Amino acid sequence: MAASTRETIIQLGDDLLRKDGFNAFSYADISKPLGVKNAAVHYHFPSKQDLAETIALWHVDVFERFVQKTASKQPIDRLRTFLNFYHSIHLSGKVCIIGAFATDWHSLNPKVHAKVQAFTESVVSWLSDLVQEGRDLGQIHSKHNPRTTALRILTSIFAATQLARITGDDDFSLVKNSLLDELSN
Repeated sequence: MAASTRETIIQLGDDLLRKDGFNAFSYADISKPLGVKNAAVHYHFPSKQDLAETIALWHVDVFERFVQKTASKQPIDRLRTFLNFYHSIHLSGKVCIIGAFATDWHSLNPKVHAKVQAFTESVVSWLSDLVQEGRDLGQIHSKHNPRTTALRILTSIFAATQLARITGDDDFSLVKNSLLDELSN
């Protein structure tokens, strides 16, 4: 089934946000590939802030589907899948949505802040629970509490998507593999 114009705008906005940053694109960058006027984009999203808020909510949905899809896996396998998901983000030339929003944080309004903060907390909570479950089963090892470990995983992996743009693809893999090695041994 073909995506609606609204869905396509969200996807294009997400791509631009995660490749170039919130302040680096305009509605013209969305309307041109669609072959429509800027007014058509404004019809669906009166402001870029509205689009940013919707992109954040879209990522909530994507993450919830990821959590459901991986729920039956063992904790270490869920962690591996999570890190591999980030590897696919890196290979696509994008950065983590959390990192993309954080970079332009001061340009975003309080409504966007609230959505991004709620999304980020849900990812951190999921990772914290995963770490605790993995510890309980002897699959994940960390001398830190689960939340600290979750924050270390998340910051390491989303920073790696940005840093590897500068230092090269191999460095992303080094970070990903060192996280898995450290937490599984």
